[in-house]
Amino acid sequence: MAKLHLEIPVAAIAAALALAGCSGVAPTPIQPPTFLALGGYPPWTLNQSPDGIALRWYPDVTSRDAADRIAQIHCGSLNKSAVLVSDARDGSVELAEYHCR
Repeated sequence: MAKLHLEIPVAAIAAALALAGCSGVAPTPIQPPTFLALGGYPPWTLNQSPDGIALRWYPDVTSRDAADRIAQIHCGSLNKSAVLVSDARDGSVELAEYHCR
């Protein structure tokens, strides 16, 4: 009987803790910052292979440094360095191709 006496308060405390802070209103989910708030959109990967990576981005909202970082990360994962081999602008979009060496 003493064992039952201890289980009831423990269960009541556990239930109280589980319900603590419940107001019946769903909390607003935390939204991660958008890339616009961080200063631009990330470059899109057009294609990638162990030999290199091709990227595209809007230079009005994203710096070339962002593309360079993505290329360096890609090639760095292969223990290589990214080297820019071509760069072109097509309207409002910039296209760059990097080789991994």
